[in-house]
Amino acid sequence: LNFESHSKGSEYLCKYVFFFHLFYITFAKMSKNLFSLCHYGVLCITPLCHVLFSLYDPESHCWYSPNHFFNSEEQTRLTLHYRMRFYFRNWHGLSEKEPSVVRYAPRSGTEHGGSPLLDITSLEYLFCQAKFDFVNDVTPMEDAQGKEELSRFKNESLGMAVLHLSHQALRSGCTLQEVAKSVSFLRCIPRSFAKLIARDNFLTKIRIRRVFADFVRTFQEHTVDVGRLGSQEVMYKYLSTLEHLAPRFGTETFLAAHLELRKDGGDGSGSYLNTSRAHGASDPENVGPQVMHEVMVSGTKGIQWRKMTVQKQSPLQQEPTSSDTWTSFCDFPEISHITITGANVSIIKQDNFSMEVQMNSSLEALSFVSLLDGYFRLTADAHHYLCHEVAPPRVVLSATNGLHGPMKLRKEAVEEGAFLVRWSKLYIWMHVCVFQFRILHSGSVFALEGWDREFSSVKELTDSLKAFVLKSGTDNFTVKKCCLPRPAELSNLLVMRQGVDQCVQPDSVALCLTQLKFHQIKDKEITQEQHLGRGTRTNIYSGRLLVWGGAEEDEDEEDKWNNNLTDRKKIRVVLKILDQSHKDIALAFFETASLMSQVSHSHLVFVHGVSVKGPENIMVEEFVEFGPLDVFLRRERALVTPQWKFTVAKQLASALSYLETKQLVHGNVCGKNILVARRGLEEGTFPFVKLSDPGIALNVLSREERVERIPWIAPECVPSGAPFGRAADQWSFGATLLEICNNGDLPMSGSTLTEKERFYETRSRLTEPSSQELASFISMCLTYEPRERPSFRTVLRELTELQIKNPDISPLESLPDADPNVFLKRYLKKIRDLGEGHFGKVMLYVYDPANDGTGDYVAVKALKHEGGSHLHEGWMKEIEILKSLYHSNIVKYKGCCSELGGQTVQLIMEFLPLGSLREYLAKHRLGVAHSLLFAQQICQGMDYLHSKRYIHRDLAARNVLVENEHLVKIGDFGLTKYIPEGDVYYRVREDGDSPVYWYAIECLKESKFSFSSDIWSFGVTLYEVLTHGDHRQSPPVKFTQMMGNVHGQMTVMVLIKLLEKHNRLPCPRDCPSEVHMLMQHCWDFDPARRPSFKSLIESIGAIRKTYERQPNMRLAQISQ
Repeated sequence: LNFESHSKGSEYLCKYVFFFHLFYITFAKMSKNLFSLCHYGVLCITPLCHVLFSLYDPESHCWYSPNHFFNSEEQTRLTLHYRMRFYFRNWHGLSEKEPSVVRYAPRSGTEHGGSPLLDITSLEYLFCQAKFDFVNDVTPMEDAQGKEELSRFKNESLGMAVLHLSHQALRSGCTLQEVAKSVSFLRCIPRSFAKLIARDNFLTKIRIRRVFADFVRTFQEHTVDVGRLGSQEVMYKYLSTLEHLAPRFGTETFLAAHLELRKDGGDGSGSYLNTSRAHGASDPENVGPQVMHEVMVSGTKGIQWRKMTVQKQSPLQQEPTSSDTWTSFCDFPEISHITITGANVSIIKQDNFSMEVQMNSSLEALSFVSLLDGYFRLTADAHHYLCHEVAPPRVVLSATNGLHGPMKLRKEAVEEGAFLVRWSKLYIWMHVCVFQFRILHSGSVFALEGWDREFSSVKELTDSLKAFVLKSGTDNFTVKKCCLPRPAELSNLLVMRQGVDQCVQPDSVALCLTQLKFHQIKDKEITQEQHLGRGTRTNIYSGRLLVWGGAEEDEDEEDKWNNNLTDRKKIRVVLKILDQSHKDIALAFFETASLMSQVSHSHLVFVHGVSVKGPENIMVEEFVEFGPLDVFLRRERALVTPQWKFTVAKQLASALSYLETKQLVHGNVCGKNILVARRGLEEGTFPFVKLSDPGIALNVLSREERVERIPWIAPECVPSGAPFGRAADQWSFGATLLEICNNGDLPMSGSTLTEKERFYETRSRLTEPSSQELASFISMCLTYEPRERPSFRTVLRELTELQIKNPDISPLESLPDADPNVFLKRYLKKIRDLGEGHFGKVMLYVYDPANDGTGDYVAVKALKHEGGSHLHEGWMKEIEILKSLYHSNIVKYKGCCSELGGQTVQLIMEFLPLGSLREYLAKHRLGVAHSLLFAQQICQGMDYLHSKRYIHRDLAARNVLVENEHLVKIGDFGLTKYIPEGDVYYRVREDGDSPVYWYAIECLKESKFSFSSDIWSFGVTLYEVLTHGDHRQSPPVKFTQMMGNVHGQMTVMVLIKLLEKHNRLPCPRDCPSEVHMLMQHCWDFDPARRPSFKSLIESIGAIRKTYERQPNMRLAQISQ
């Protein structure tokens, strides 16, 4: 490459060899990257300041992006200016009216807590660049309006010429007067001013020269001679004055053919081409005024814009007029990511607002985006780039290899063997592996100084070093763990704008998490409606919230204070009610509400506040119409496209990126916590989702509950008490993205807790999609090393790139079908309570996994929370028993639903709408044949149960359920026991409430239960059937009448004596004698003489046939 000085350049271009900023570049037959070109031109610019510079093409008025390749086939000769592009006003600190600008210094003792922005070489280069700009009319004299402003401009220009010559005098060692005689001041003022002077008459010229000579003499005597100004101070003063003369010095202004502001982060269109003509896009046939826009970018004020009107007087004459008012769009740290398509640019902010801009060419669009990208790295994150199209190769190389910039060092880690690799502060081609080991970069290979091996990447080199011990003098070092750059890491690579920046002052953006802050809602303002499902230690209901209606600006504050409720209306909300059994975690529940009340983003569910209603703690959230994303994906899988999924993933990432900037961790990102607000399946529409609240904090949950959340929960969050950082959400996002790709399913969903733990212990990987690019991206998020996971800004950038490529996101393997016996608590919607016992209760739910009202009714049986561990053990046995039974006269087991990591298990059974047999008998008069039909079916169910060697131990009419008028089923196996082969009875040792009035005499005397004891209980149940369930004739009432007034422990003793005397329940009124005889056989004192259920089936069947032939014969009504 040949660099030649510009033949028509200013004098300083030939004089200052190292400050060339205008070059002829002659290409050989090859392509060269701008990154390489700059290396040759900046040998005296340090890497720290090199990022402030770029190459400018004065012909096209565009800047080249750092990754631009120059092709000699297309461009054989170019004139480029190497210039400082990224400029921050008042970096010198001379103006008290503007924020000062310094580099961040972690341990600086300076007044401003920072270090100077520029080193001396960069300052001198900038000074030369500013002189060139000033002389070449960076602020034309024509802009001065009025005589007073014109006079001020001329005086300031002469003052600038004095500073120009003073600097030259100080550098050469001559006096100011000597330099002024050899160099004409006309070469130091704007050309427009010099041309004006040239047109003046002879006397005016003499007067101006005398005025300038007086300036020079006065400045020499009162400033230079007394030593008030050195060379550096002169440069500071010159640049400060230039900022004052040219308010837009150091800014860049772009003319946009179209500009549109959006509230959807660009998701509603993806690019400008799909939008309507809003904000100034005009019809070519329209001869009226054309509205265009200007976009201005400055280092201290970020991105601003204003309208311009171009009046079309004729095809060749266009007079633009601008509004003087600039509207601020955003500062650089607020930018989330940028997309660029041809000449169209979309700038998306963290709050999901976006600016869509159409430039006049793709080159101008790249110039615009590279400007924003560079300022972003200087003010927000030195290691991040906003889009691939302008990514500097040096930054890409650093991101790939985990390199830090040329920063000052500070304590990074205390672990033995920790190290970091950074760019050299002096040489662009060198890295430094701290401590004091240099890595040389030559072409495409890397080598450790003093080692003859070469490597293709720095990461490969450092990984190889882990097997060695490095020596530096007398010190030995082991290389074990590389300290990677953190997102938005604070170092001297960042520019701190005092009073402007938020990104380098994290305390200013941190939320108040030490105090609970949320809106308190009165209990009378909310109405609870339908149960929607179970959450983590919560019940979720739909509801209504009373709010002020109408537009916000129309509300009359006085009406509120006067209790005028005429303008109030009810809106749909979701009520999350904390389980009363978990009152100990109420504080954690309120902390979640407080956190969500302090954040605001279009893709975060809005929390209205908290209501305390008696013992209930209620979080009130907005209602999102189409429910959880995973359910939606399973239901609409045939209509959902890859672009739909990418849009949803980007919306989720934007919400998490917002939380990341607030230094917040969500901690529970998964498909079921993402709610669909807009379907986006209709033509011309796009989906819209919202991330719901995280629920109870991870550190409050038990280990089992955390394990249950695998694979969504990050591995470092599973161990008890393990601290978790912002990288936890990146893992969860990766797993959720896989869930989205798989239409709401993940392969780990049905695994046991042990299998899930083993999955993390062995560092296993989830099945990835078929697209290698998407699989690679997901693996970045699902790395077991938290520090290696990408920030959400990076996630958004990569997702945008992937969405453009539109890869195949189908899974490589088909996922196994879900276990139909596993019921998820979130899909159980409570209808009402069905019954309650001493230790458990039964409730009616709708199980609606599709969330569309098509779910099945199920009966859910659960233990009461006050039950002990022995009850839990018995409960699990009951579930195992019921799982093994399948008979038409036994209640059908459907599955289980676990909570709290398996600590609580609910039994899911088929729902029999007619309730228990006891309730049914009280409401329906049954004939003998019908009554015996039910009795026979009970015997059939019990015979099947005995064939499996189970004894029921609690057979009674209350535990027999009616499916319809022709079918009953045995339920409630809570007391059921298994009798091993060879044994004839089971002795019960545990204490507890027992249905003593249904127990056989040997059960009461010796706690011995056998198949024959169930026969006794059946006899009592048969008695209940034939008394029509009349509570006045119930076994407890009748036995109490026989025993007299006894209580407590004496009840069993008296009952035993009563039975030993062969006292039994009386024969029901009008009960057939043969049926009463069967009852007596069932109540035989000797268990061996009692009938079996097989014989009872035959006997009752024969009797029933007799009464079926007499359909009109009914039992007499029991006398009232």
